[in-house]
Amino acid sequence: MDKVGNRAISRGALIGIIVVIIVVIIVGGVAYYYSTKKPTSTTSTVSAPPYILIGTLYASSGSYASSSMPEYEGLQLWAKWVNESGGIYVKEYGKKIPVKIVAYDDQSNPTTAQSLYQQLVTVNHVNVLVADFGSVLTAPAVTYANASHILLWDVTGSSYAFFINNPYIILTSLPVSPYFITYVAPFLHSLNITKVAVIYAANDFNAYQDYFLGTYFKQYGITAVVNESFPTSTTDFSSYIATIESAKPQAVLELGYPTDDIPFLNQVASSGYHFPMVLTNFPGQLLPDFLSAVGANMNGTFTLAYPPLVSYTPNYGPNLTEFYKLWNSTYPTIPPNFLSIAGFNAGLIIGLAIQDAGTLNQTAIKAAVLNDISGKITTIDGLFNVTQYGMQVGENPLPAQVWVYPNGTANVVLLWPPNLATGKAVYPAP
Repeated sequence: MDKVGNRAISRGALIGIIVVIIVVIIVGGVAYYYSTKKPTSTTSTVSAPPYILIGTLYASSGSYASSSMPEYEGLQLWAKWVNESGGIYVKEYGKKIPVKIVAYDDQSNPTTAQSLYQQLVTVNHVNVLVADFGSVLTAPAVTYANASHILLWDVTGSSYAFFINNPYIILTSLPVSPYFITYVAPFLHSLNITKVAVIYAANDFNAYQDYFLGTYFKQYGITAVVNESFPTSTTDFSSYIATIESAKPQAVLELGYPTDDIPFLNQVASSGYHFPMVLTNFPGQLLPDFLSAVGANMNGTFTLAYPPLVSYTPNYGPNLTEFYKLWNSTYPTIPPNFLSIAGFNAGLIIGLAIQDAGTLNQTAIKAAVLNDISGKITTIDGLFNVTQYGMQVGENPLPAQVWVYPNGTANVVLLWPPNLATGKAVYPAP
């Protein structure tokens, strides 16, 4: 009995020793694996770039300088603002990355702009491509982005043609042409206006404004008794003004760039003719510039108003008061205008899209805009809302009337839609 028991104890001890050895080997192996494995939950295995490169153009001279420079300054202000908090958080890298703007001067020349857009991508290897001001200087970037399959952030180029079956563009800060003039026809109708004269600059931005305005006129029984284009470079409007006078319209709409609006308003005032209503695009965007260049000659005229003349309650980014504080701390001698806000707003949308996508991949960033941002974000520029092709259908300007005081200041009264109006139109204008 004892012999058998001793043999049983020896066998049990042997088994126990083997089990202990196996456990030690397994535990040791697991410990070694985890001691050498790179963590993935908190630290990225991909090296982060030192900067997110934002490539853009600006025009320091030429026809578009007065519009391009404040837009560029607004984008620069955003870069400064976002970098004060460390930059944009990119999940792929597990950290915030500061932004850096790489910019070239196109001097208002579309041909120069075309080569510089390409340089930003092929030489500077920017992560984000941002267009210069307006449709004329954005058009070369649209062509290049389409051919190269690069996502273009279009700040204020609102030509409808840019967005036809084009997946490589997002309009950030200005509605596309048909939405730019959404409120014009119902506003005119509210004043019982049925006869209008329309002259427009022969470029994509203004030509599409005119085209879609005509479709809206039909809905409200409004007839364009004059409908003529003029070269965008026009400075003498005397013959157009005489043609309009002979047609006796109830309202006159001149659709152009600032370089068109300024001489037109001044020449209407000096012509001796009086029209019941004159409406132009840019006093509502560049009021300080127009007060300097046109002054009392635009007293009582109408325009389409944007921030800062219109105040929105944002759910993302600074409000108007906070924006003014940021702006004045950086540009104390330059009054902000809408295009200052447009450039800043472009940065807001770009930064939010990268953060939401968690990567610098262009396709993922576009998907973030469409799926998580569009229709859900209100900034100081209004509701950001784009179609699948990046066409901005939010941020609509409001018909307004400009009153200029003898001391050189102005008051802009918002007129339409009624729920956003701050006063009533004085029509016919004095």
